[in-house]
Amino acid sequence: MINRSKIFEGIRHVIAVLLVFGLGSASLHAEVLIIPVVGQGWQIKFEGPVLAVESQEINAEGLTYRGNAGRLNVLARVNAQSGRGGDSKACRDYFWRQASQNPMIQQESVKQWSTPYSECVEYVTVDGGEGKGVPQANMHCYFEILGQWADVHASVVSPTEDDTRMLKTLAESLMYCTFADSKGGPQEFVMGEMGVLRFDVPAAWRVGNQCVTKGVGISEQHTLSLFSATDPGKSWKMTFFNSAVRYKTLKDIQQAAQNAQRPAAPDAVAAEGKGEGLSQEIKLKQGVGCHVEYTDAPPADKPAEAGAPKVVSSAFVAPVPDVLGMVMIFAKDAKDADFLAAIQALGTIEWTSAKAK
Repeated sequence: MINRSKIFEGIRHVIAVLLVFGLGSASLHAEVLIIPVVGQGWQIKFEGPVLAVESQEINAEGLTYRGNAGRLNVLARVNAQSGRGGDSKACRDYFWRQASQNPMIQQESVKQWSTPYSECVEYVTVDGGEGKGVPQANMHCYFEILGQWADVHASVVSPTEDDTRMLKTLAESLMYCTFADSKGGPQEFVMGEMGVLRFDVPAAWRVGNQCVTKGVGISEQHTLSLFSATDPGKSWKMTFFNSAVRYKTLKDIQQAAQNAQRPAAPDAVAAEGKGEGLSQEIKLKQGVGCHVEYTDAPPADKPAEAGAPKVVSSAFVAPVPDVLGMVMIFAKDAKDADFLAAIQALGTIEWTSAKAK
């Protein structure tokens, strides 16, 4: 079946090769971060540094989310615990009873406190014997919602005083709420030194986090995540970066797509058929673009997982010659209205370069 992480990370590797330099840590200014609990209509929000990378997995056991920004790591789990029952304190007591057995915890550092939304536990671990190893500051936020228990764990290796304050702010700001209604429409996204991206976000899609990475001697790479408000089987990521290669014609962008697809999505390429895998032009308001569509062909001895994505659109766009964007859209059906709306929305992409502002 189509593996979203495998394909997306594969093409991210190709981007890294195109950039020549390796990616570094993220910008650390704070913003509101979102963990969508897709399919259940609610999300977790908190203040934290701009992330460099994030991933999310949803299966029968629940949600697992991971995010990273330099020395900061965020791990969130949301699982059905209705059989045990109980409120946020019961959630904390259950999970902390297990976590507190960790021998690396410096017991004198453990503190418990509450916010209007969660029960918090903060502590320090040291990975060496006799407390002589590398310290790590930890913050857990436990809460119950709709019969489910959640644990948001944020940690920083070799923490400074600023890092400790950042974890406290993260916990104090953490909240959960339902998805806001959306009628869709144009939105703008500042892409750092590159400029401003504009496009029409369809009503069925919600905007998630914007991750930022920076390599040595090059401009930032921005990855914008979008998600379906109702279906965990649909997702959409867009990555933009300055490129030394100039993409001015359809042939230029099709060549970039062809070069990236070969190493990045071998399983999907093998599933081509009935005209799939052929590059199609995306008529942008400005610049050039193309996309390739693949469908799933699971092995005969391994049936496809229920709810897993079965189709992916891989697009490359250059709204201006020196900016290259890679787009991945996943869904269960090539005829799905939200999938088609996302592909159509790519045609509304516009770009204002920082030099033109």
